[in-house]
Amino acid sequence: MAPRPRAALWELLRDHPGRLALGAALDLAEAFGYYGLFALLSVVVLPLVHISQAQIPFFYIIGNLGALAGGLAMSVVFDRIGHRVTVIATYTFAAIGVGLLAAATATGSATLVTVAFVVANAFGTAAWTSAYPTFTELFPTHLRATGVGTSVAIGRVGAIVGTLVLPSLAASLGATVSYLLVVAFWLAGAAAMAVYARAGGADAARRPLETLIPQSATP
Repeated sequence: MAPRPRAALWELLRDHPGRLALGAALDLAEAFGYYGLFALLSVVVLPLVHISQAQIPFFYIIGNLGALAGGLAMSVVFDRIGHRVTVIATYTFAAIGVGLLAAATATGSATLVTVAFVVANAFGTAAWTSAYPTFTELFPTHLRATGVGTSVAIGRVGAIVGTLVLPSLAASLGATVSYLLVVAFWLAGAAAMAVYARAGGADAARRPLETLIPQSATP
């Protein structure tokens, strides 16, 4: 029988603190990075580069073609190159994609912003779709719901902060500062996975879930 939520959370903190920290870090980074990007686009970028209200639906449709490509590409490489490598790579490329969007925004060109959004959305989607199965596989079966739920709950803080704070920062300090903050969060997620991998954290690629639960003090 599954433990009560409080007992399950205590067991996670006691026996799997590294895994819980990784799940929370990955979800926080992707939520801030992904939702923050869309908040900046809607409130700051699109008016700045003169994309009209009538053009906005087409802008997002084109951008989501990038998201489709990114999700499909992630699914192809996820088990081939390993989950840890995929997460580190996609989070890093998501940060680069935001940097490209910042550079495109600085030009004032609606065309360049659209192309950069396709790229940023592709990498961002590849990142968050690689993160969810990765931290789902971190936890023992009887703790999985609590572990994933806690990780996602912490990540929603990133979504709230990203959507509320970034447009205000952009208005007061400029869009570049806000973009850099989004870049920093994506890179923090990549760093968290790199630390976990260096500490010997398990990679679930091509392995049964039963073999992923540490028998000793592994992260």
